[in-house]
Amino acid sequence: MNTIDVIGVGRAVMDYAVLVTKHPVVDQKTEALDRFYGSGSPIPNALCQLAGWGWSTSLVAVVGDDRDGEEFLSCITSCCVNVDHVTRREGQPTPRAFLWVEKGSGRRTVVLDRALAPLSPRDLPSKELDHCRFLLADGYEADANLEAMERVRKAGGEVMIDAGSIRDKMDEQLAICDWIIVPLAFAKAYYGNTDLFEVARDLKSRGAKAAVVTNGAAGCVAAWGDNTEWFRSYPMETVVDTTGAGDLYHAGFLHGLLKGWAIPSCIRWASATGALATTAFGGRGKMPSCDEVEELLNREEE
Repeated sequence: MNTIDVIGVGRAVMDYAVLVTKHPVVDQKTEALDRFYGSGSPIPNALCQLAGWGWSTSLVAVVGDDRDGEEFLSCITSCCVNVDHVTRREGQPTPRAFLWVEKGSGRRTVVLDRALAPLSPRDLPSKELDHCRFLLADGYEADANLEAMERVRKAGGEVMIDAGSIRDKMDEQLAICDWIIVPLAFAKAYYGNTDLFEVARDLKSRGAKAAVVTNGAAGCVAAWGDNTEWFRSYPMETVVDTTGAGDLYHAGFLHGLLKGWAIPSCIRWASATGALATTAFGGRGKMPSCDEVEELLNREEE
């Protein structure tokens, strides 16, 4: 069996998004400036970006047997992500996310509709997890995530988690991860602490090779080896939509790891990728090429 560069385990969601001039208040109406209908959620978005850079990727997830499920699979396969292990739940709806995105700021309001029976250990592929370089997991369905993490680690692969918020069995999941990347919101909820240096060091001390806490335009803090450092962001002049920026940050970091780069180089590539993601509407509205990322980094270093 051929080795897969990245297998992603996580939730699959269809995004229904509209771009508005400003978020409406209660009993107020507003007009849609643009709209996006397509696959979403952190793991699928990250895999699409990685596949666009030429890495082999495969998604393990569940969708319904409805129109949204068909469209989700169509979107992902068009990005060259393998969907052989996306299970379709008969008679169940595919999860949906309804997003209102504010023009200019990129701020979002999100309503989730997730009635689908969750991913379980029974949905995991029998062999592929033993033949992947990296596993990217969102931590939502804890039992399935933990089994996948353990199998990948046992086979010699490495595990990265994208935990935007606290999940079940969070301590157990963090303890088995090689690479931990979380946003400031996670630090606040999990630690009640906004000292990113402290949080990064503690996350890394759980056994990870590196831990990164991101804070949008304010940059990020990473802990690896004996180092704990702040890294700048690459804010864009025009921000259209912040949806997917964190997802593509993870993709950027994995790209660096797959290339064998040092941690600072992985972070710079991830930060530039996440920044470029904000320049278009929709979670996959802007998936930058390697040339675009390199151009941004070179321009900022001049």
